[in-house]
Amino acid sequence: MRNFLLKIQIVLLFSVQMGSLWAEDGRDRLNAVIGKMNSLESFRASVTLNGGLTGVVSYKSPGQLHVRFSDGRIISSNGRILWFYNPDSSIAGKQDLKGISGGLGGLLSGYENVTVSGRTFRLTSTTKRYNEIILVVSDNDLPRVLKMKRSDDEITEIAFSGIATNIGLGTGLFNFQPPTSSQIVENPLNQKE
Repeated sequence: MRNFLLKIQIVLLFSVQMGSLWAEDGRDRLNAVIGKMNSLESFRASVTLNGGLTGVVSYKSPGQLHVRFSDGRIISSNGRILWFYNPDSSIAGKQDLKGISGGLGGLLSGYENVTVSGRTFRLTSTTKRYNEIILVVSDNDLPRVLKMKRSDDEITEIAFSGIATNIGLGTGLFNFQPPTSSQIVENPLNQKE
């Protein structure tokens, strides 16, 4: 019986120590994934938002983004200005990006707890806008699923497929201009909820 209890204590001690190694390894592995994404000149992928809305996301370094959803909505950034456009309401949000860090690195930075299991990362924080993020990556460290949970339990899930990397993307794609008839809302992300 004494040997059995000793073995349990050793297993528990080993498990606790491995748990702390997982957290360190999780952060290191996450930094490697972010580094991989940051090293890409460009990429394009199909996306599905919350299992329904689909679209195509295009990215070109540094900080240029264009997302066109199947319902006509557009999110576009040339690295200085971020546009949100909804053709149904003909409203365009124009956000100045001064001082805002973006991309996957910006979204995933500052989390107190980072754990990894296989190709799945779990990030948690009590102070961030999303108190939990789950990131699933492919064998080559490209994102497959990004699930973000807010403190009010609202969950946003983005699934990526058909990712093509380092492809030619013209800068014109990222210089979105809403139709002249659109109502423009300046800096909507600066407003309080």
